[in-house]
Amino acid sequence: MRWILLLLLPVWAYATNTTVERARPYLPVLASIAAELTPQVQPATTYAGQIEQESRWKVRAELKTDREYGFGLSQCTVTKRFNCFDEMRQSGDKTLARWQWADRFDPAMNMRVIVLKDKQCLRYAGGATGSDRNAMMLACYNGGGGGLVSDKAICRAKSGCDPGRWWGNVATTSNKSRVKWQGYGQSAFDINRQYPDNIIWKFAPKYTNYMKQ
Repeated sequence: MRWILLLLLPVWAYATNTTVERARPYLPVLASIAAELTPQVQPATTYAGQIEQESRWKVRAELKTDREYGFGLSQCTVTKRFNCFDEMRQSGDKTLARWQWADRFDPAMNMRVIVLKDKQCLRYAGGATGSDRNAMMLACYNGGGGGLVSDKAICRAKSGCDPGRWWGNVATTSNKSRVKWQGYGQSAFDINRQYPDNIIWKFAPKYTNYMKQ
């Protein structure tokens, strides 16, 4: 039994790193896009962790439901009311303006979508800095800018709550539903709050040795 366990260890160790291995060919491009669009966001591994959260670094990842369609590394989402693909093509970014639906899985385009949408979210973070700003940026990406503005306003009106800080402050104040969604097992509030936590503390650190800071 001891020898069987020893033989299995390399396989187990590799299995825990398959997502990072999938990501490695694309990380230099991601680092370049981050340096171009959002040099103020540090560490840049935040974006690598976010892509892991969205698609597990599967280039042709797809989400198909009656309500929405998500695709690629960014899981750019198309619904009856919202079209991420069209929005990004019309964002004013010259690179994304050339993006075609037939090439919607293009890794470089999807990485650019993640960084550009996060850049748009930075303005809702206000005067926050460091990991607090990154967390607000990510919460905005997941739940929308209007939701973050509302959460910060509730915090501002609450005694002892600092709207410029995320953990222990804005993270605790929200009008988002605390009722678990059917089929998800989590509420809108839980999903939104776990999003930055997972990315910043769980996923992003795995890429530190592979991306220049």
